[in-house]
Amino acid sequence: MPRRADLGPVERALDLLGPGIGMVGLTDNHMSRPRLSPLAALPACRSRKLGAIVHLSCRDRNRLGQQQQVMGAAALGASGVLVVRGDRGAAVDSGLSVVETLASIPEWAAPGNLLRGAVANPFAPRARELRLLERKAKAGIDFIQTQMVFDLALFDSFLEEVRDVIPPEVALFASVGLIRSSRSLDFVLRSLPDCPIPDILIERIRAGQGLEVAAELAAEVGRRDGLRLHLIPLGGERHATALARAYTASRQLTVKATA
Repeated sequence: MPRRADLGPVERALDLLGPGIGMVGLTDNHMSRPRLSPLAALPACRSRKLGAIVHLSCRDRNRLGQQQQVMGAAALGASGVLVVRGDRGAAVDSGLSVVETLASIPEWAAPGNLLRGAVANPFAPRARELRLLERKAKAGIDFIQTQMVFDLALFDSFLEEVRDVIPPEVALFASVGLIRSSRSLDFVLRSLPDCPIPDILIERIRAGQGLEVAAELAAEVGRRDGLRLHLIPLGGERHATALARAYTASRQLTVKATA
């Protein structure tokens, strides 16, 4: 979402999304900076026949503010809410944790119904992350969205353990980020300490192969049983369809091979 009261950048990004993209995420004060409310973009998503997941940053609102945001999302036709603590930065004590907020959403959204989502970082300290994820699952979640995945070996070890923590009906979305420049790469390396990127991929991205790397990672997600794809285009929305196709093609081949 933009840092000004101008929906134009959002509409232009949505118009770049092609076939294969059915749902978009609308962020909430991304990078700890005040931004246009994600609710403002819901009509634009609906007019383009795109589902929308509204992010809800617990850091930035008290209980009334959180409830108001959920009510607005339900009334405006959002598909669901992704509950996050909020990016590092100036903190506001909301009085409600992520777990408490997840548990409250069905009541707040009534008579509507919103999918409930939570985030997970496969690369954070494992025991603590799994304990927190178990608490989120008990509060009630329909889907999980991971940190960006570059290190597949570490990610696979997380998958082995997380299946014992979350119910089988909870959808797991692996995030693939599209890093197209050294500047963007340096930002990710500096800002996301729990997002390891293997040296070989760093070298390829710096050599201008960011799109190829993202397509290969999307295909790897498709090869893993039951995983869904969440794209983080980082301004490269025009490439989203190509990345979705890489995932779909890999998924179809995997299904045929196991049939």
